[in-house]
Amino acid sequence: MTTSALLLIDLQEDYLARPGLVPTRETLIANVAAALAEARAAAEPIFHIRTDGVPMPHRSTAPDATPPPELSEHPGEPVFAKRFFSAFDAHGLDEALHAAGITRLRLTGLHTHACLQATALDAYAKGYEVEIDEGLIASDSPDHAAYALAWIGRRAARIVNRDPEVEWLHRDPCNQDRCLAEIAVADADEVRKIIGQVSDLPPLQERQQRLRCWHDKLAADRDRWVEMLITFIAKPRADAEAEVSYGLALLDHVTSTLEVEPADNVDTVAYRPVGRVGLITPWNNPFAIPIGKLAPAIAFGNQVLWKPALYGATIATMLRTSLANVGLGDGVALITGGSATGRAMIDRGDLDLLSFTGSVPVGRAIIASAGHRVLPVQAELGGSNAAIVDRSADLGRAAADLASAMFSFSGQRCTAIRRVIVMADVATAFTDRLAAEVAALKLGDPADPATRIGPVIDRAAQNRFLKLSGASAPADQQPEGCWVVPTLLHDLADDHPLLADEVFGPLAAIQVARDLSHAIALHNATEFGLLGAIHTADPASEARFVAEAQAGMLSINRARPPFSAAGPFVGWKNSGFGPPEHGRWNSDTYTRPQAIYRVD
Repeated sequence: MTTSALLLIDLQEDYLARPGLVPTRETLIANVAAALAEARAAAEPIFHIRTDGVPMPHRSTAPDATPPPELSEHPGEPVFAKRFFSAFDAHGLDEALHAAGITRLRLTGLHTHACLQATALDAYAKGYEVEIDEGLIASDSPDHAAYALAWIGRRAARIVNRDPEVEWLHRDPCNQDRCLAEIAVADADEVRKIIGQVSDLPPLQERQQRLRCWHDKLAADRDRWVEMLITFIAKPRADAEAEVSYGLALLDHVTSTLEVEPADNVDTVAYRPVGRVGLITPWNNPFAIPIGKLAPAIAFGNQVLWKPALYGATIATMLRTSLANVGLGDGVALITGGSATGRAMIDRGDLDLLSFTGSVPVGRAIIASAGHRVLPVQAELGGSNAAIVDRSADLGRAAADLASAMFSFSGQRCTAIRRVIVMADVATAFTDRLAAEVAALKLGDPADPATRIGPVIDRAAQNRFLKLSGASAPADQQPEGCWVVPTLLHDLADDHPLLADEVFGPLAAIQVARDLSHAIALHNATEFGLLGAIHTADPASEARFVAEAQAGMLSINRARPPFSAAGPFVGWKNSGFGPPEHGRWNSDTYTRPQAIYRVD
């Protein structure tokens, strides 16, 4: 007879507070709390294992083994303290498991690449059956975690592919009106079957004609797409209208510049389709970003396997239907799911290319996993964007511009300004103006044309932002949703998450610089390099900023530039990987050049 036990490993405050946790702290806690409740209802034995006492040699401080309240032990649930990685380092654990007649262990907790891996291997060596549920684990090194989980699954444990994002989506009451229970989530076994159903696309001239038809139909239905963005991701109307316009511009540019057959011999080089491409798109721009990937992928003759983020799944389904209506649906397969489905695309999708837009931690895990399979990746990975306010700037104009660039759509865009660097001699005057402009931004119903600040995407995001240095929920009653007041933070330590990471929400930091050299140093003092901006009336300051700022896109006297469909969307450092997106750079991603030599 098999008797199972649930082991909670290192679910304690110091580990849960680490930046870059995938999935997030809030998602993991909610999922494990639900599993705990199920185990208690079924009278399944539960064991809590925490790292405590003298720190391991690689650590300088003793760990804080305090669990979050949701995961605290109940009476009768033993707690074991360990010092090193494996749970079996905890004195008496193995004996207690044997005494309870346990033969199968269900592992939950942190970190997949370290303590969970060590525990799984020790449990396997001791003769236990081991099960690891993907919805109940997390890591602050997701690229290593992906390798570790795949390796463990082949040797020492059964991996249950419950997706953490899917689990969270069904439990978050903040999103019930926007999450779509009818969306079918593709598991790993379905991915290969789905991609096998994709057909070849028609010849180029016909593809071009059908893409133009797609553009015209989308444009004719513009108002409906705007309403869908408002409804499903709570995007304020002005931002939704701007996204639809940008998406249509991207599609128009592809169709208007695709003038020659890529397979023709042009200057002894033919441009062949890559083959089968995978597209992973985010929730915050579920119209424009998919179009920016789908249009060139299709135009150049590639088959497509597309996985949208769950919060964008309904809009993705509508876009896929609109492609089918112009005769391009057979070349595009749509799958829905979270991180487990994304991994299955790489493992089982037989892809020739992957294009991804999302966070740095998830992107790095994808790049590492794809590299192991020699799968090319193009990725846009977000930013911690900074804007410099020079002493020569028009302070009122700069404040009005930056307030919107930081906080419209609650800062839920990769190009939002997260850090404002202002010269010391104008810092007080500028900060007062900026605070007044931020306070004037209308927070409320996204459908209201005057609204600039809507709710954040879900409860996990709201909880995360409310815990960061004084952010708060609105004092007055708001429509249903997860609300956070736009917040300016001052005097932050260098390692504060808002300075060190991409905080994807309505928070921004004010930093004070001694001079332009110091300001540019602060601008560049991050692992990101997506967008940089400066407000200045001094040509010399502008020239120096352009020469020295480390970002793929720079903007002068406007913190949110009018992004061109013909220009490269490109990040430096950890903000991008592979070729840029859009414009003439699309061919660098979605075609393979082939040199042809002839002798007459």
